Amino acid sequence: MERIILKENSFEKILIDSSKELEITVEKNISVSLYVHIQKSVCLKGKIHLCENASLNLLIWNESDHAEVTAHIDCDRNARMELNLGELSEGSVKADYQICLKEEYSSLKLFSAAAVSTQKHFNIECIHEAPHTVSEMENYAVVYENGDFKMIDTGTIKKGSYQSESHQTSRALILSEHQKCEIEPVLLIDENDVQASHATGMGQIDENQLYYLQSRGLSQTQALGLITIGYLMPIAHVLEDEKINQELSEKIERKVGLS
Repeated sequence: MERIILKENSFEKILIDSSKELEITVEKNISVSLYVHIQKSVCLKGKIHLCENASLNLLIWNESDHAEVTAHIDCDRNARMELNLGELSEGSVKADYQICLKEEYSSLKLFSAAAVSTQKHFNIECIHEAPHTVSEMENYAVVYENGDFKMIDTGTIKKGSYQSESHQTSRALILSEHQKCEIEPVLLIDENDVQASHATGMGQIDENQLYYLQSRGLSQTQALGLITIGYLMPIAHVLEDEKINQELSEKIERKVGLS
């Protein structure tokens, strides 16, 4: 088990190119941005603990041939977790994330973007264990030929977690008939005084929109790229680091055929 304790306000980078277990602690009153870059074939098991008033903005960017990721995140009082998942690899992915809002006023903001041409399966759960906790989860995917995308997105509000909020949005854009796409939003509510919602959508390209763009001189690849890039590009701008943002933006443009 590799242990990392973040004690100062900072921006950190971690390269994962081999299987490992990782434990990260963000100490009280600390604000940290963390960029985790996964390469090669790996099995990553992670534990993250945000102490009171801590803030963590985490981007996990996967470019591996195959990745299995399991992560458990605990948030203490008034801790703020921003979890961002970027999946543009050609490799398969199996990922399980569990985020526990353990004390009052802790919060989760999750954003995921996936370009899917192989198997990519995600199971994400946010558990509200205290009052006045808030979670917002947004998941976006572009599913290509032979893609196999599955997203199980669960918001659990336990008894006694009054005046809490759990909100989910999931969208998938399907570019081929030869694919699998499944989105399963789940709300498990055991408290009355709460707010909870989910919105899910799956659909194909608007042929009229595609025709219009091609009529303006764009190739089919360029037109598809312009339509799909809105699903993926926001993940490139979640960190306050211009060099990384530019690098990720260029990778997304290449992925959708706009480079």
